[in-house]
Amino acid sequence: MQRYHCHAGRDIFITSGSAKELAPGAFGVCAIGGGAEGWGVVHVGPEGDVADLGGEYYFATHEEALAFTKELIELMQG
Repeated sequence: MQRYHCHAGRDIFITSGSAKELAPGAFGVCAIGGGAEGWGVVHVGPEGDVADLGGEYYFATHEEALAFTKELIELMQG
C-alpha cells in the first residue's frame, strides 16, 4: 500500500489511524481499528485542527476512502 499520494497539488497520507503527525493542509485516510472497522477521511486545518470529512460514514477499503478524498479535493477547487 502506498502511504503518500498527491492529487491536484494536495497531500494525502494513508495512516494507521492517527492524524497527529499530519501537517496543516494535509488530508488523511485513517484506519479505524487497524482497518478492520473501516477507513475515515480527515483534513488538518491551518491551525492544526483535525476535521472528520466523512462524518458518520466510513469506507470499507483505503482505496474507496482515497477515491472519495480525491473527489473532495476536486470539488474544493471548483
